[in-house]
Amino acid sequence: MTLLFWTCLGLILFSLVGYGLLWIGLARLVRDRPAHPPVTQSATVLIAARNEARDIGAKIRSLRAQRRDGHRVRVLVVSDGSEDATLTEAAAAAEGDADIQVIGLSQHGGKAAALNHGLAMIPEDEIVIFSDANSLLDPDALIRLLAPFADPGVGGSIGQLGIKGRDGLMARAERLYWRYDNALKRAEDRIAGTVSAQGTLYAVRRGLVGVVPADMADDLAISLGVVARGYRLAYAPGAVAREAVTSNLRGEFGRRVRSTERGWRGLMHYAGLMNPGRTGLYAVQLFCHKLLRRLVAVLLPLLLLANIALLDQGAFYVAMFGAQVALCAVALAAVTTRWGRRLPGASMAVLFVMGHAAIFWALLRYAMGVRSTKWAPVRG
Repeated sequence: MTLLFWTCLGLILFSLVGYGLLWIGLARLVRDRPAHPPVTQSATVLIAARNEARDIGAKIRSLRAQRRDGHRVRVLVVSDGSEDATLTEAAAAAEGDADIQVIGLSQHGGKAAALNHGLAMIPEDEIVIFSDANSLLDPDALIRLLAPFADPGVGGSIGQLGIKGRDGLMARAERLYWRYDNALKRAEDRIAGTVSAQGTLYAVRRGLVGVVPADMADDLAISLGVVARGYRLAYAPGAVAREAVTSNLRGEFGRRVRSTERGWRGLMHYAGLMNPGRTGLYAVQLFCHKLLRRLVAVLLPLLLLANIALLDQGAFYVAMFGAQVALCAVALAAVTTRWGRRLPGASMAVLFVMGHAAIFWALLRYAMGVRSTKWAPVRG
């Protein structure tokens, strides 16, 4: 049990803290990549929308307000059988702009079906910009996102997620988490290329995008497909898309379960990219950032069980057990009581406990053969 305890604790600490600190430190020793002269690009922003009447108008208006700097940028909105006023709101926001096209699919086929429908309408020599319907882009987000494509070795460009608003239990924790994750993406980009995309905002050369699988996380599958074809994923700091964090914790838990289940399936599909003989240091990054990070959800209960068995071995094990119980207690108090939300570290405790519980359940669903292909967006 002692070996199990220390193995689990070591892997957890390395995944959560050690890898990030090590990689950020190593990135400072790496020289900047050679600069390339700016290249004018032709791109299409592809938005798959399902019942997004509340947000789609603001989304389109934020795209119309983008700086172009000579880039030709079109917008294609594909409504996935929406049952609300998504099409009406999108058409009203796009009125008078010939570069914005809104298409409504009659049936709800799932996000992958909507993306594949839109991709079939985009020329092979363009850049496809993927962005969620509920996020708003900073005015220079697109020109920053397209800048890395001046390097012909870059197959995809990864934007930066910003959290809207400062209030709310989850918003505080998410803001801290994404600040760390963006710093890690910047470091990974300098060393071996960014690991993968996050669906809020990213871009890929159209010729590198195949059929989007219905049962995998589309952002992960598309971006890992870029690496599998021998291209690099670049991080584009300043290409910021901002979205609000839902206060619907039950809905957020379900979203995390679904995205992890689908993401794990995509990761297993591209498991060969974790071979250092094939992808070098990128393999280490993919293993640590994606695979090991999710396995923490399995290591945590193993750590607790080993800790319980070692309670009679000294004060350290008693203190470690108390710390784990306290973390869960703070998270529980924060989601069930008003006073709990005022406890120190409450937001981070909720994010940590809920996030890992969702990952654990998602991995069980994956093992049981569950395949999520359709869903409703979590808002509010």
